Amino acid sequence: MSEEISFNVGKISEVFNQVKNFLKNKIVINSIYLFLLSIIIFISFKIRIQNLDLLKDSTTGMYIPTALDPFYFLRIAETILEQGFLPAFDSMRYIPIKLGFSPEIMPQVVVFMYKIANVFGEFSLQFINVISPVIFFGLGLIFFFFLIYKLTNSKITALISSLFLSIIPPYLFRTTAGFSDHESFGMMAFFLVMLVYVLGIKFLEKNNKLLKISLLGILTGLLTSFTVASWGGIAHFVFMIIPLSFFILWALDTKENKNLNINKYLIFYSSWFFSSILLAPIFGYEIISVLNKFTLSSSGLISLFVFGFLLSEFIFIKLTERGNDFLKKYEKYRILLSMFSVFFVGAVLISLRGENFFSLIADIISRIFDPFGDSRTGSTVAENSETYLVNLIGQISKMFFWLFYFGMVLIGIEISKGIEKSKHKLLFVFAWVIFISGILFSKISPSSLFNGTNLISKLFQFGSYILFFGYSTWLYAKEKIKIKSELIIIASWLFLMLVAGRGGIRLVFVITPFIVFMACFSVVKLFDYAKKSKDDFFKMILFIIFAVSVLGLIVSGMGNPLENSSPGFYQISKQQAKQIGPSANIQWQQAMSWVRENTPEGSIFVHWWDYGYWVQYLGERPTVTDGGHGTGYWDHLIGRYLLTTPNPESALSFMKTQDVSYLLIDPTDLGKYPAYSKIGSDENTGDRYSQIPVMPLNPSQTQETAEGILRVYNGGVRVDEDIIYNQGGNEIFLPSEGTIVAGVILQVSNEGISTNFAQPQGVFIYNEQQINIPIKYLYHNENLIDFGGGLDAVVRVIPGITQSDQQIQIDNFGSVIYLSPKVSKSLFAQLYFLNDAFENYKTITLEHSENDPFVTNLNSQGANIKDFVYFQGFRGPIKIWKVDYPSNIIEKEEFLRTSGKYAELDDLKFTK
Repeated sequence: MSEEISFNVGKISEVFNQVKNFLKNKIVINSIYLFLLSIIIFISFKIRIQNLDLLKDSTTGMYIPTALDPFYFLRIAETILEQGFLPAFDSMRYIPIKLGFSPEIMPQVVVFMYKIANVFGEFSLQFINVISPVIFFGLGLIFFFFLIYKLTNSKITALISSLFLSIIPPYLFRTTAGFSDHESFGMMAFFLVMLVYVLGIKFLEKNNKLLKISLLGILTGLLTSFTVASWGGIAHFVFMIIPLSFFILWALDTKENKNLNINKYLIFYSSWFFSSILLAPIFGYEIISVLNKFTLSSSGLISLFVFGFLLSEFIFIKLTERGNDFLKKYEKYRILLSMFSVFFVGAVLISLRGENFFSLIADIISRIFDPFGDSRTGSTVAENSETYLVNLIGQISKMFFWLFYFGMVLIGIEISKGIEKSKHKLLFVFAWVIFISGILFSKISPSSLFNGTNLISKLFQFGSYILFFGYSTWLYAKEKIKIKSELIIIASWLFLMLVAGRGGIRLVFVITPFIVFMACFSVVKLFDYAKKSKDDFFKMILFIIFAVSVLGLIVSGMGNPLENSSPGFYQISKQQAKQIGPSANIQWQQAMSWVRENTPEGSIFVHWWDYGYWVQYLGERPTVTDGGHGTGYWDHLIGRYLLTTPNPESALSFMKTQDVSYLLIDPTDLGKYPAYSKIGSDENTGDRYSQIPVMPLNPSQTQETAEGILRVYNGGVRVDEDIIYNQGGNEIFLPSEGTIVAGVILQVSNEGISTNFAQPQGVFIYNEQQINIPIKYLYHNENLIDFGGGLDAVVRVIPGITQSDQQIQIDNFGSVIYLSPKVSKSLFAQLYFLNDAFENYKTITLEHSENDPFVTNLNSQGANIKDFVYFQGFRGPIKIWKVDYPSNIIEKEEFLRTSGKYAELDDLKFTK
């Protein structure tokens, strides 16, 4: 029996050793990793195509995209397929200024994919278009995997990072089926060019073969041009990460090796730099366009600076080798001399271009604090709204955020290993932690002490820069430093991602891959530290921290099993992806079907810019403006001289100049009123800025009186201008600063089948005191009631709907819309809410009103709701008016300008 047991144990041991040796085989290991990566890609595909059934136009059955911009790219792709080329000008956009099409290549790639796909079956271009972001995501995930592997030399870090990138919610929407914009395609290109750059640097460090180094630089430049053509937004980061990392790499390497071959560094960098620009025409971009946008701009100037720096280094090194005594004597200051030379030459060249060098430097510094700047249009776009740390944490969870933060701390620790003295290693890590904390925690939330704009926030951020860069410069001059090139690239990527994270919400998508990388890096690196630690106690502590971090990673990805209310990334993304439908909802689809069938081809539409791509693609009609902002000045003109204008002649003149046939207003324009009234305001006072409160009934304050029913509607917005009102000989003054309109009081009585209203009272609060002021106008059931006196505002009564136990109850007086004296005179209010009750727009005729689907459904069941209703928020129709022009309206060429000052056209004469 013992012999049998011994034989079995021996056989098991032999099998175990065979399995162990088998698993040590590199081909086997690589195959396992690639197999696991393919499973991750498969799972991510399944998540991202769940919404395909939602992506169909209810009027045509054709696949349509999710967001706004993808409609534009799809229209380009269809134009290429139908005509075989793109015309010189886009006949659907900004017609008077003859814009061309976007030079980005994604539509051409989609057409190419369509042709390839139809070799194997029958697929529509629209289907290929909506599925394309998922395909680009999959390819990008492969490049991301190899990029992280080459940066860390850890396949497990690359695999885990790829897994979390595939399921983390902030990276979902823009890579899901239907979001056929350039983001998914552009990130794929970004990962690819970064991968090739890392490989190029690795080759550069170990070889002196100048031809191969040059070819690698050219390949990196070619892929940089490809990234520019894929998505210009992400290309800006390429033109910053590569120069910054290359500058640090050269500065560190040449300090430790005075005989370093400058030739290969200059050849690689110049090959990349010039090929990035000169190869752009391959992808349809003009050389001058790339040069101006990516190398001469404030964000891309670093690439030009580093080229000049390397050239200066080359000259000084060659002069030193030829025996220049001055340069030999001060060789240790050579890098400073090179930097000063580039700054001096750059300042001269910039001055010769007619620009102010110091203003440019100030702009670069301001971008560090405010990456998006302060343009009116940019600041009012939702995806450009400011990002605070609380927003970021809300999207990735606290646990994952701290893993990300700890990963960045570990990068600092890894970098410090290249410093010779232990004391300076510790000081560097301290400065590093302050540095990353200064960027992250100086903009926590709008209500925080660190809100990103006050003095203490800016001192914290700027102070962290001064501390880190000041100490690093001193350390560079005093100590021996040798840092791996991979860490230099990671640190450069890290810095730019942290700065970008202070920008708009849209940039969260861009920084998410790095967040994922750092979070997963922290877990794997902790295990590495624990395994290598020689101190048993320290080893135990590290393994405990590692176990906690692994648990944090699992909970972040899969959720907390003890709390059903805490789902992980996978569950959240899986659930969200199912619900991602077209932004052009059924109401828009129906409205655009009417447009296609009932308006002449070529009829020009005007509206707020948001809807341009929908009207162009779904309605097949040209528009004055759209989301491409072909000229941002026209956004101001529409905001001021059309939507918010109190002067009907200016609106008619603007539309006549633009040859407009139809005016369109969408119900969401009510919520956007603050945005376009801000854009439409003058230079300094914000004279048009306002908002339109919808005030629901407060049933608890409803009272029955002898005169009828007293209804109270609650509001709570700041008044848009000073209120001066004479009441009974007493002047009431309510300043705009500090006064809010808190509500409206309305008394309603019935006599037979008729409804009577007492004059509505506006309720204002100032200095904690309530002041009631009568409102002059009330609009109800298509009738304007003028009470003869009172504040020159309008109260529009609309139905309110409540739902309980699946029962719908309609109160015809359930809500009111308060139109202030300023707003009530605007075209938007007079046409959309008041149906031209003041008869200021007699030649503008309502042609179509597409009700909210909820209202349409109620009316089909016997309700009689004409247009607006309050149910879980304001709901209204899409209204389309036919525009005719009185003979006395003048066309003004000034309305065709592509730039100008705010409100500068106010004094024009618009009539004969």
